[in-house]
Amino acid sequence: MKLTAASIMATYNGSQFISDQLQSIYDQKIRPDQVIIRDDRSSDDTARIVEQFISSRHLEKSWDFKINPIRKGWRQNFIQMISQAKTDVIFYTDQDDLWHEDKVSDYLNCFSQNNGIEALVSDYSFIPKNQNILPMAKIPESGQGPLYKVIPNLFNLLIRRDGCTLAFRKTLIPFLKEVFQKVSIDSNGLPQSHDQATWLSALLRGSLYHLHKPLLYRRAHQDSTWQREMKSHPSHFIEDVDENPNFLAYLKMIRQVLMGDHLCTTFANIQLEREIQHKIADFSKLAVS
Repeated sequence: MKLTAASIMATYNGSQFISDQLQSIYDQKIRPDQVIIRDDRSSDDTARIVEQFISSRHLEKSWDFKINPIRKGWRQNFIQMISQAKTDVIFYTDQDDLWHEDKVSDYLNCFSQNNGIEALVSDYSFIPKNQNILPMAKIPESGQGPLYKVIPNLFNLLIRRDGCTLAFRKTLIPFLKEVFQKVSIDSNGLPQSHDQATWLSALLRGSLYHLHKPLLYRRAHQDSTWQREMKSHPSHFIEDVDENPNFLAYLKMIRQVLMGDHLCTTFANIQLEREIQHKIADFSKLAVS
């Protein structure tokens, strides 16, 4: 059976780059069946650009654009859009990236061929090519190329591919929302995000996979949502997680999920729980010394 796909995009003051992103979605070999865009009351021309793009191509039946009545912030904007998607697979979409034309088709092919995949990430290229703002970490994983299963270990409790690469099945949504509520902060002590919660929920269910193929261009610039977040909360971002007390609080919340959810009691997660216990003990020793 053919899988259906939705793209959900939260926009805010993205007029500089959003036209290119919209065009890259429109140019997909397999277009999303549904595109949901919610603008968080931008003060620039973002809303006008989106409305004009949709109307000029007569996309009103499948592209759903609205301006939020009140500011929600990007976290709540994304989380609330998840429930509005009516498709088998949902793609998170940033306002300033560019999708390769085969992104949707390659993802849906992976989901179709492996029912065990509930969330999938890919690699990406950068704009500009030689940027030094954004990382792309090596992921501990198992399998044979180009598709690998992400291993649930301590290192992978931190998201290793950002939301712009994430697509997930609707079957993950109930547990995703549970994780979003119960693990209420990220590893930096900031409010939990849609992409970290999605990564974590699939990781704990053993259903997170990584496709070794760059399927989007990720734009690196100082005015991105995440760069602004880092500038606003510099004390939260400590390079060495072993020195970050917020990481300890994050681990304790994950441990509670592992202890309380029968869906997570796999051999791999028993091992992960032990790793978390040891790390919490290490934090305690450091505090005493």
